[in-house]
Amino acid sequence: MMESRNPVCSRHRGDFIVVATTRPETMLGDTAIAFNPEDAGAAGRYQGMISRSAILPLVDREIPFIQDEIVEKDFGTGFVKVTPAHDPNDFAMGKRHNLEFIQVIGKDAKMTDLVPEKYRGLDRYEARKQVVADLEALGLMLRIEDYTHNVGHCQRSGAVVEPLLSTQWFMKMKELAEPALEAVRDGRTKFVPESISKIYSNWLENIQDWCVSRQLWWGHRIPAWYTPEGKAIVARDEKEARERLVAAGLDSNTELTQDQDVLDTWFSSALWPFSTLGWPDQTEDLKKFYPTSVLVTAFDIIFFWVARMMMMGLKFMGDVPFRTVYINALVLDPEGQKMSKTKGNVVDPLEVFNKYGTDAARYMLTAASTTGLTLTPQESKLESARNFANKIWNAARFVLLNCDEVLQSREPLDWETEIAPPELADLWILSRFNRVALDVHSALGEFRFHETAGILYHFFWDDFCDWYLELSKPFVTAKESTPQNLAVKRRLIYVLERSLRLLHPIMPFITEEIWQKLPHKGESICLAEFVPHNSAQLDGRAEREMNLVIELITKIRNIRGTFNIAPSVPLKAQIVPADDGVREVIIKMQDHIKRLARVGEIEIIDKIVERHGSAHSVISGAEIAVSLEGLIDFDKERARLEKEVAKLGSERESLEKRLSNQDFVSRAAADVVTASRDRSAELLDQIEKLGAMIKAL
Repeated sequence: MMESRNPVCSRHRGDFIVVATTRPETMLGDTAIAFNPEDAGAAGRYQGMISRSAILPLVDREIPFIQDEIVEKDFGTGFVKVTPAHDPNDFAMGKRHNLEFIQVIGKDAKMTDLVPEKYRGLDRYEARKQVVADLEALGLMLRIEDYTHNVGHCQRSGAVVEPLLSTQWFMKMKELAEPALEAVRDGRTKFVPESISKIYSNWLENIQDWCVSRQLWWGHRIPAWYTPEGKAIVARDEKEARERLVAAGLDSNTELTQDQDVLDTWFSSALWPFSTLGWPDQTEDLKKFYPTSVLVTAFDIIFFWVARMMMMGLKFMGDVPFRTVYINALVLDPEGQKMSKTKGNVVDPLEVFNKYGTDAARYMLTAASTTGLTLTPQESKLESARNFANKIWNAARFVLLNCDEVLQSREPLDWETEIAPPELADLWILSRFNRVALDVHSALGEFRFHETAGILYHFFWDDFCDWYLELSKPFVTAKESTPQNLAVKRRLIYVLERSLRLLHPIMPFITEEIWQKLPHKGESICLAEFVPHNSAQLDGRAEREMNLVIELITKIRNIRGTFNIAPSVPLKAQIVPADDGVREVIIKMQDHIKRLARVGEIEIIDKIVERHGSAHSVISGAEIAVSLEGLIDFDKERARLEKEVAKLGSERESLEKRLSNQDFVSRAAADVVTASRDRSAELLDQIEKLGAMIKAL
């Protein structure tokens, strides 16, 4: 940055104003010196001088002082040079103050004929050196120092961009912006997340006229024709241009030349919602699909595209182009930077698809699509998504290999109850599926796509594969074809087919491939009905009972894992049910518990009398003792139980602290307070039981 002195017109020789610039060559085109009217420092230091004018060195042109709020207060000397022809901010000041626009640099980046002769034809950087040297020779140079600031560069060549004056086509925007603002204010179009509407409104409230002409080889040409004298005629085509020519009293045979410029790409894109549907003709597609329901895009083109589509739609169609604008996260590179061809940091999606699979990539992006504005893909998340796709494929493969007799039917299956009555596991999975369908519909309706992905992941992996599929295996793999076996196979396919339909929007390829092999209706899964939930099939009791069984099996498995007991070693378990209802469930599911927990013998008793030599655990509704005689280190078992007591004690202490707070008790919902008290009592009961186990050890 260079600081130099500008002489001031005065009776006193030696009066100067100091200005700074990073582009000395442009000072040859200065037409004013500006300061902020609220800058008391600048006005005070040069009181009496700013009412006069300054002399521009090297050119000897008299230029005025102007006051403008765009000038930063207390920055540097408080005075800045104004070159309206070579700086956007200076251009705006020039318009406001009716300054002269002197273009001193041409399109070839060389100095024009509007500068003193010695500088004409010099490259801009050569001219910069010459100007600095000449100012030093005149004793007007104060100092040169390093200064960091933003400089525009061409994204292709890397050359520094030089702001120049040129004749362009502009569109008046304020009258178009107001209806687009009002449409968001009154809710005709909503943004998700809602906070984006503030960004949208801020841009439109401060909108400037839009330069729509571009000097490119491709695009829609500017619909303007020129006469040899330079008169511009705007028309739809040359025929209409000649008609307007005649209407203006000119010869219809006058030579016309169409403007060589093209419309900004965003102008053409702004017409997309209706131009693609046959507009300006009133086609059936236009009537049916305009306005559309949802636009999905990223925040970086809200102004460039979304706002302009809103303005064009309201102008030409009289209605908004979409009811909802969902702003998804912008995908960044692994370093958290915006991807750009210029930077060379673009992640090729084809490489990701080849390595992890297209559906896995889609699932990862959906699962990561929280309300944040950016998203950085992680290798571990892609691997997890690929594992999920493999899980879906392997589960379907197991069903397809073992259910031939059911798959022979191509008609969609109903939830079969006539062949054989459903077991607890069947009622549970049906209820869980309908609850998941309800949650998915709710999440999708509110654009919570990441929740949708998580809900479906846990249902398919945990509920369907880890439990229902495992519980069904004895019936599915049995050699004999009994009514019960056939019913289980039909229900298994029923749930699988509907699960695929719920998964399809996120993972379309694998779901289509599997769905085509199952009994179904229609040509493609993408045309099938998106599964509705059936409230009549929700079964809270079945879910509670099955959750007890799952917790029981999991606890026994945990005991096996804790003491590193080989899966091949059958365990011996004693179970104390809390009531007759729990006892009935355990008896009913005893064979499944034995098989999945690898327990050789289950003894259902009223009370555990001999605790020595056993590992103990408690669940909601039962106490468990697994005989470990000769298999474990009892000191370690005692330490484990003490750790569990400490954990439960910490949770209960936290609950009791909350319950002792009168603000919580009086303000929280009654069911929340009741649930907290019940949980505290349950924890106390578990702690006492574990204490008894520790004492026994």
